[in-house]
Amino acid sequence: MKLFRILAMWCFVLCATAGIQQVQAQPAQTEKSTSVLAEAEVQMADALRQDGKIYVVVMVLLTVMIGLIAYLITLDRKVGKLEKQLRD
Repeated sequence: MKLFRILAMWCFVLCATAGIQQVQAQPAQTEKSTSVLAEAEVQMADALRQDGKIYVVVMVLLTVMIGLIAYLITLDRKVGKLEKQLRD
């Protein structure tokens, strides 16, 4: 039960911070320089999609996340067994 609380809190933190962008003090930018930066980012994303590499990145991230969750679940079960042995 404790593990599910931890996982729920972790998911909440990830979802809450997903929309937050890094804020830095920068000199005032003109619209031209801002649009050039946005255009460069879109071109990079398009290139990853066209090459199919974006799917590789997503699969690696999912594999790591699933592995971490599986590890936490097995660790929680082991700790639960040890706590039960200590009570007895």
